Amino acid sequence: MERFKWRRRRRSYELRENVTPATCLRHSVKHKCARIRQAVVQNTNLHVRHLLSGASASVVARTILAPLERIKVELQINQRPGGALKTFGSIVAKEGPLGLWKGNALNLLRTAPYRSINYYTYDNTRAFILKITKERELSNLQRLLAGATAGCVAIAVCFPLDVLRTRMLSKGNESYYRKGVLSTLAHIVKGEGPLALYAGVIPALASVGPSNAVFYTVYDLLKTNHLNARRKVLEWNEPSKRARSAPPSPPSASSGTGTVAGRDASKEEGVMEAMDPRFNLLYGGLAGICAETSVYPLEVLRRRLQLIQAATRSGHFGSVRAFGNLSSMSKLLEIILKRDGFKGLYAGVLPTICQVLPSAAISYYIFELCKKRLEVYK
Repeated sequence: MERFKWRRRRRSYELRENVTPATCLRHSVKHKCARIRQAVVQNTNLHVRHLLSGASASVVARTILAPLERIKVELQINQRPGGALKTFGSIVAKEGPLGLWKGNALNLLRTAPYRSINYYTYDNTRAFILKITKERELSNLQRLLAGATAGCVAIAVCFPLDVLRTRMLSKGNESYYRKGVLSTLAHIVKGEGPLALYAGVIPALASVGPSNAVFYTVYDLLKTNHLNARRKVLEWNEPSKRARSAPPSPPSASSGTGTVAGRDASKEEGVMEAMDPRFNLLYGGLAGICAETSVYPLEVLRRRLQLIQAATRSGHFGSVRAFGNLSSMSKLLEIILKRDGFKGLYAGVLPTICQVLPSAAISYYIFELCKKRLEVYK
């Protein structure tokens, strides 16, 4: 029955003038997507749709930018000589073009729930703070607090997946971790204990907390300033506002409950809809760069510490042999500074910036789009 409906719809499109089969297919896909969206909205609650929006944004962005993620991990962990371009050529030569997407499924398994929980926690923490304070906007301290809370909650839930991904992508572990995610998980738990899945979680919390705080603070400030500027433009262009060029009289003490600071509440809410989606791309990218570069050295230390602890237990040191048996971040930092200098703390930062800029931009654009399509309002 469904196949008959699709054929009838395709024939109706083809009977029109200047309609190609590609146009027919596009309309059919659009119709199917609309039906799926309607089913999701009708059959799921607000919280599930909110989480789905974050997961969808993460899947799309990470799949597009998986090659940059692979190059970044290779530079951070395996220390391939020659920089990003030579690392790219080496991966393609040895593993083929699909080698650039090695570990992408595991990466999605980690980033989809991480971003989903991250966005969800921040939006709900933000709404909770606004509800308690009864303010229209967050202060900078409140933005930092909400962002750090979202990052810590997400990392606490999803950190074992990050440990699995790091082990599977590191050089020298192919014989142990080639069989897949479940085999890797069983090997780690059996050989090192469940706590090994949280090796390096303290540096991760110290990294992700400030990173999230910076990201959401920068993004929220940019968006708030944009909306305030947009609000002033809308007010200036109103005929009634332009007609009253004289200074307005002070507001009366008996102003109605439907006003916010002398303005209509419905107009305040409507300003949010006036924001061009392209600014989500811009502000998300800028916020992502600020957040990533501010805590990148902690990210390098965290990944190195994970591999050193694993190598100490297994006896297979591989690419971390030069660091020996270390369990302290301060000693690891001292060795990196002596061996590679300050630039050693930013190994792989160029592909990271090239990845974070489009990743944060695409993620937030799709996240806001999905929230709108799935009727999630925060």
